[in-house]
Amino acid sequence: MLTSGDLVIDRPNRRVKLHQYDRTQVADWDKRLHELAIESDATKLIVYGRKEDIPAWLSVGYTLEGTIDGFFQGQTAQMLTRYLTEERATSTAPELAEEILSLSLAKAGQTEGKALPEGYSLRKATDADAEELSRLYALVFATYPTPMNDPQYIRKTMKEGTIYYVVEYDGTIACAASAEVTERMGSAEMTDCATHPNHAGKGLLQPLFMELERRMEEAGIYYLYTLTRAQSAGMNVTASKMGYEYRGRLINNCTIFSGYEDMNIWVKPLRPIRD
Repeated sequence: MLTSGDLVIDRPNRRVKLHQYDRTQVADWDKRLHELAIESDATKLIVYGRKEDIPAWLSVGYTLEGTIDGFFQGQTAQMLTRYLTEERATSTAPELAEEILSLSLAKAGQTEGKALPEGYSLRKATDADAEELSRLYALVFATYPTPMNDPQYIRKTMKEGTIYYVVEYDGTIACAASAEVTERMGSAEMTDCATHPNHAGKGLLQPLFMELERRMEEAGIYYLYTLTRAQSAGMNVTASKMGYEYRGRLINNCTIFSGYEDMNIWVKPLRPIRD
């Protein structure tokens, strides 16, 4: 019998994720993941594995697509994936993704502690901002991995520990991002980045990210990562400039902007990691 695991059935993105498991039961967990995939119509399986378990997962058909440094309280998560259809396994624009990655890596560490432009201010968001935040996400993203166009969903994530910061201009939200904190793991995903089209190109995300990072370090969350659209330069360049390091690419990982897209992994440990 399988011992308790940490499973996520993500129906909107047609994937099943396993975060924690008994390492002596890899074959049994693989079977269970396939069963859940059939039940939920998923086409991608993702295991957040440990380094010593890589051979076991590879032996049952998984591929190592990348790592998230320090994800498990300082221990690195190995991103092992298995695709259940050829279509899901096939990247739509790998050459463009590589061009954007090269451009981004060339700008590594070039941030200069950029300040906000005149007239803009930065603050932590509250549940009173949920309506305006939902409108911003609906405007910026035609599709998104989570229902960020729903203010009730945003309020729910706030209650569960996700911290949002916003940049305002003339009393309205011009830019937003969040840190999705998993306290029991000691890590956080820097995510939900959106800039209103009227304020694009102003360099608003860098100071916003810096404030979120400061908040995370104060809270004892030392292992940060972000997943960026591989075929769009913006956030890849920002992550690289801000000292995040590239750790791999998750093929057709989630629905965002126009459909399934590849997502690059960028990590920024604020403390030493353990393999």
